[in-house]
Amino acid sequence: MAQRSTASIKVALAVLAAVFAVEVYRAAARPIGSDEAYLYDRFVRPTARQVLASELPDRDVLYSLLEKRSVGLFRVSPFSVRLPSLLFGILYLFAVWQLARRLSMVAVAAGAVPLFWDCFSRADGTGAAVALLLCAIWLAVERRYLNLIGSCLGLSIAAQTSFAIPAAVVGLAVLAFWRRWADWIDRLLIPAVVVALVFLVLPLTHAYAPAESTPELTAAQAAHLQSALQALRIKAGSDRIRIGATPAAEPVVNFYRAQYRAGNWERAGRDDSPEHFDYYLFPATEAAAAAQRHLIVIYRDADFVVAHRSYAAM
Repeated sequence: MAQRSTASIKVALAVLAAVFAVEVYRAAARPIGSDEAYLYDRFVRPTARQVLASELPDRDVLYSLLEKRSVGLFRVSPFSVRLPSLLFGILYLFAVWQLARRLSMVAVAAGAVPLFWDCFSRADGTGAAVALLLCAIWLAVERRYLNLIGSCLGLSIAAQTSFAIPAAVVGLAVLAFWRRWADWIDRLLIPAVVVALVFLVLPLTHAYAPAESTPELTAAQAAHLQSALQALRIKAGSDRIRIGATPAAEPVVNFYRAQYRAGNWERAGRDDSPEHFDYYLFPATEAAAAAQRHLIVIYRDADFVVAHRSYAAM
C-alpha cells in the first residue's frame, strides 16, 4: 500500500512538472495578445507618474507592478511580461499540492491544475489572483494564519479587481467555519481591506474615464500580426516611419516596437487618414481599400494587410 502511495506521488509530481514545462514553452513562444499588449502599453511602459496621471483604470495593478519590474530586469519580450504569471503558477502548484496532501487526494494535483492553467502563461493578473485565492483556501483548510489569509485575499483583489466577489465568498466561508466575529474582523477582514487599498487606492481614485474596450485577437491573428510586423521591420529598415493600425492591433504594434527597440517607429495611431501615416496595418477584409487609397501592399495573409503610401500617386 505504501508503495502504491509513493508511486502515485511520483506520477503526480511528474505530471505537474510536465505541465509547467509546457507552460514555460508557451509563455516564451506564443505571440503576444492584444489584451497583454494593452496592459503593457498603457500601464507598464509609462512611468509611475504617467500611469497615475492616466484617466484609464488599471484592473491588474499588482501584476502591472510586477511586470514593470520583470521587463526592467529582462527587457521587453513575450516571456518577460509573462514571467510573473509563471511564478504565480508555481505558487498555485504548491497550494494545490498542499491541499491534496491535507485532504488525502493526491490525484487532485494531476487533475485540478489544467482547469486554470492557461492563465499562468498570459500577461495579466488572472493567474496571480487565482493562485493567491487558492493559497487563502489552503490556509483556511489548515484553520490557522488568519492574518495571512486576509493578506492573500487582499492581494488577489489587487492582482485583478474582478476577484473581489470570489475573495469575499472565501472570506465569508472562513467566517462560517471560524464563528468568531472579533477575530475574523481584526485578523482577516482588516488585513484584506488594507492590503487591497494599498495597491488600489491611488490608481483607482485617479482614474476617471471608463475602461477602454479593445477587440481581442485570436491566437491565429496574433501569430499573423507578428509576421506582418516582421515584414514591416524588414521593409522599413532604419527609416523613420509613422504607422496606422486598428484599435486591436495598435497596442501590439507598440509592444513589438519596444521589443525590437525600433526607435525609428513612431507609436502606432488609430487615425484612418492616409496622409497621416507612412504604413498602414488593417484587416485583410478591407484589402480592397488599399487600391482606392493608392496604397502599395507589402504583406498580406488571411487576417492582415500591411501597405504603404504610393508617393508617386500623390
